Amino acid sequence: MFARDPAHAIELIDRAFQEADVDTLVSLYDDAAVLISTELAPGREIRGKQALRDFYSRVLQPGAFSVTQIKTHVVEADGIALFTSLWSLSREGTQTKNFIATVVFRQQPDGGWKDLIDSSPAVLDH
Repeated sequence: MFARDPAHAIELIDRAFQEADVDTLVSLYDDAAVLISTELAPGREIRGKQALRDFYSRVLQPGAFSVTQIKTHVVEADGIALFTSLWSLSREGTQTKNFIATVVFRQQPDGGWKDLIDSSPAVLDH
């Protein structure tokens, strides 16, 4: 999957996450990616594509989660982009939670953008 810019990458990541499309989701991460997810993997850093694949294969089910970007901001410099957002995560049987996400993207040699560091540690409300 080719993400033309960081905002497009987030759109593709969110869609793949909601559809539990693990192959597409993992393809949107850089080979050296790190995921920090306090909601789904408290206290863990998930590093590398194989660990991401294993993690997402365990936690995702089609239609189990709904992700909504509420407000986003991107700053880009020299092939690196910092994406910050206020977003919500809904899942069946639980109350919707809002998070602040911080994501670092790196532009790839083919011009596409991939997620290098993905962190959503700040829970805003429960």
